[in-house]
Amino acid sequence: MEDNIYIDQNYNLTRLKKYLNYQVSSSLLFFLSFQAFILIFLASAAALIFTPFMLYVLFTEKKKGWIILFIVVVVIPIILLIILSIEVEFSRPLLFISLGLFYFYCFLLRFEVNDWVREAMVRNQYLFEKKQRENDLKSFEDKFK
Repeated sequence: MEDNIYIDQNYNLTRLKKYLNYQVSSSLLFFLSFQAFILIFLASAAALIFTPFMLYVLFTEKKKGWIILFIVVVVIPIILLIILSIEVEFSRPLLFISLGLFYFYCFLLRFEVNDWVREAMVRNQYLFEKKQRENDLKSFEDKFK
């Protein structure tokens, strides 16, 4: 019975993979393209909500290189854009640039997270099969005692 239960030890990593691979329908994007304010608001809200979870998963998985890359690609340019944007008329393009950098980072992270989940599944399968072999060997040895 215990052998049939699959325990996913990397639940947050699997959730991160699901969120990064989520696809919005093209018709929804088409309709949102006519409402730039709503599009900017939704993209900004998604980025603000998703960032803490993404950083938490990267921290728990000890992926320090990806956290440093996040700081270099997303945080530092946003800080520079905020410091350099003295005039209000440049706020919308700067917001698009900062959102673009964030979603570019998520695009790159998506491929790596898929590999991490695949490696974790293979590792779990290996450990499960190893335990199964050990149990089979133990039961075989018990027959001859």
